[in-house]
Amino acid sequence: MIEQILNPIIKPIKRKILAPLKRAKTLPKRALAVLRRWLVTAIFGPLRSLNNYLRVGSYYIAKKMIALILIISLFIVYFGFISPPAFINKWFGRTPQLEASAAADKGFTGPASILDADGNLLFKGQLENGQYTGNGKLYYPNGKLRYQGDFAKGMMEGSGELYNEEGILLYRGAFVEDQYSGAGTLFSPDGKPSYEGQFLAGAYEGAGTEYGTDGNIVYAGTFVKGAYSGDGKLYSGKDKLLYEGQFNNGIYEGAGKQFDGNGVLLYEGNFLAGKLSGPAKQYFPSGFVKYDGSFLLGSYHGAGSMYNETGSVVYTGSFANGQQNGAGQAFNAAGSVIYDGKFVNDKYEGIGTLFDADGAPLYKGFFRQGNLYAEGFMSLSLVKLQETLGAPDALVDVSEDVPLEEAANPDIELPIATDDNSELDAEPTPIPAPSVTPETSPVVSPSPTQDNEVQTLSSANNTEDEVAADPSSTGTPGTATDTTKDTTKTAVTENSANTDSGEAIEGELGAEVILPQTLTFSAMQLSFVLEVDEDNPEAFYVQRLTTWNTVIMEQTYSRLLAAKTVSTKETLETGRVKVIFKSGTTLLTFLMNKDKPVRLEMATIIPQT
Repeated sequence: MIEQILNPIIKPIKRKILAPLKRAKTLPKRALAVLRRWLVTAIFGPLRSLNNYLRVGSYYIAKKMIALILIISLFIVYFGFISPPAFINKWFGRTPQLEASAAADKGFTGPASILDADGNLLFKGQLENGQYTGNGKLYYPNGKLRYQGDFAKGMMEGSGELYNEEGILLYRGAFVEDQYSGAGTLFSPDGKPSYEGQFLAGAYEGAGTEYGTDGNIVYAGTFVKGAYSGDGKLYSGKDKLLYEGQFNNGIYEGAGKQFDGNGVLLYEGNFLAGKLSGPAKQYFPSGFVKYDGSFLLGSYHGAGSMYNETGSVVYTGSFANGQQNGAGQAFNAAGSVIYDGKFVNDKYEGIGTLFDADGAPLYKGFFRQGNLYAEGFMSLSLVKLQETLGAPDALVDVSEDVPLEEAANPDIELPIATDDNSELDAEPTPIPAPSVTPETSPVVSPSPTQDNEVQTLSSANNTEDEVAADPSSTGTPGTATDTTKDTTKTAVTENSANTDSGEAIEGELGAEVILPQTLTFSAMQLSFVLEVDEDNPEAFYVQRLTTWNTVIMEQTYSRLLAAKTVSTKETLETGRVKVIFKSGTTLLTFLMNKDKPVRLEMATIIPQT
């Protein structure tokens, strides 16, 4: 039904429009066939009539000639312009234009212009077997020059210049297989060089110079795989060195020198992982050496010496973690030793010796947290005491010179330091050391109790000729009475005979009573009372210390006051003051004269049982 309605409309369209279009498709073929028949007839037909000629005005031109001229023209057009042979292009100095795929397929050799599928120029230059060879130019699709230089086997190889799509020069130098290799220069977008030197496989390799955006040198030296490696110089600005020496993968490693932002030398030595490690020197901005010694990952570590800005040494010894740790010596501004001993975290700690400006020892003993700590002697063994201070002046045997009642609890007279550092008021008469035999132990004065120690400082006559014990003025809050003294006297009975040459004293029960030792070190102005160990009669330990050393007294007194240690004061009949401190298990008793300590006694506090 629908076909019957539409056929009258469709049939005229097919007959008048579609049929001619179908015939038009065959028109070129039919035209070529007609032309071919005409050419054959014109060329090979005999010239028998005027039908074989074409009249042009009053002239007749043979159709055969016209046909030959047409054929020759087509031949020239095709081989001269459409697809000319290489020798034709060479004769006329023309560059053939080929599609990239066609050039590769045909293995074209010679100068040519390579186009993409859209007709855009890709390459212009020499081809060999369809590949870029020799000098040529590459182009971006937008027509901008991409590369000009040498080619080999279709790749950039040799000297050339590379540009971006805006036509800005990126690189000038040597290429190998489309990559930067050899000497070359990289450029920043503003046209300034960013790197100049050697390349390998597109990365910096070998000697080169890197520039900043301002045109100043950033690094000059050796590169490996694009990183600083080997000898080089790093800059922080124009002609301002930041580092000079060896690198490894972009960090300081090996011998080198480090500078501040203004090019002033700061460090010189060995680096590891970007930090000083091993022997090195640190400098002040003035150029004087600040530190000369060993480093570990940027910190002082090992043996070294520190100096002040005038070049004088202030410390020499061991370091750890950037601080003075271990054995060392501290110096004053004049270069004289003021301390020789142990350090912990930049402070005196352990055993050491203080010196005066002339190099004479002022104190040898214990230190804690940078302060003199004479309490360290308390409970020290005899062996350790002699290892610390050396041999004593004399080994005192009180049993040879005093009655047993006094030997059991003596009041040993020692010099008292005065506030004006004048001569000592009284000096003890040296007592010869007793002979010590394997069968007997040294017999020395016993250690008094806390009260007895206080008694020694509790009184003095008005003329200060000697220091005498005054039992009536020894009482202190919380201290014991003379029970220990009386007990000691009871143990040594009247039946005990005085011993010669250090012989022991026998009590009522026949038991040996080994008297305490008193050791004096006059060079340090120290005196010690050592008592025997009840369980090991061959061993002695410090129970009391007496000193008239001004340095020890003043520094100890100042330290206790600074620590706000609890103390008690008592005014003596002489007008002087006795100040008692309790520091741990040590009782410290100062005899004061015009707010200055002139005598100090320390005693171990024995717990009451």
